Amino acid sequence: MTDAEKAETVSYTLRNLSSSLDKTIAAVANTLGKSKNALILETLEREFYNYISTYARSNLLVSAMDAELAKKFGIEILSEWYESEHTIQYDRYLSTKLKLDSIDKVDAVFKGNLPLLELRAQQLVNKGYMRLPRGISLTFALFIEIAKQKDEALIHEIRKGLFGITKDFYESLNEIRAALSLPAIKPQ
Repeated sequence: MTDAEKAETVSYTLRNLSSSLDKTIAAVANTLGKSKNALILETLEREFYNYISTYARSNLLVSAMDAELAKKFGIEILSEWYESEHTIQYDRYLSTKLKLDSIDKVDAVFKGNLPLLELRAQQLVNKGYMRLPRGISLTFALFIEIAKQKDEALIHEIRKGLFGITKDFYESLNEIRAALSLPAIKPQ
């Protein structure tokens, strides 16, 4: 949260929480040495300041593109959102590395990469991935954004930080770079 955002705050009142939930919140807050208010505020900030997942969940164009890709490639889009500690870390890592510090920046990346979503979808279909989570079109757009980077060191850093020893990272990345008339990146 920026200093300007901290200066402009509002108050919320939560009603109708079960007593068991209140006890759980109190126990967790006590264990962490925080007030219940601080714990709830941190939880809300962690959830809603993840601009990538917030955008994926709230943007109708992401849902529409998921449906379009599913129809075109015979992909099943899972009805539930896939989220784990890994997806949260993935989103935070990419937000930092690609400087996606607002919904508007995520929107620009998504819309700017729409023309290549089918190429990325085809790459995964060719590898046998036929069941994918909701919001996958945004995940595709983020991979395309990685491929568009001119800073090779950044691309290698992202590969190491997120994709580890994935064999086909550079192959998929370079296929997208070729579609953009960008030079191939030599694997490290």
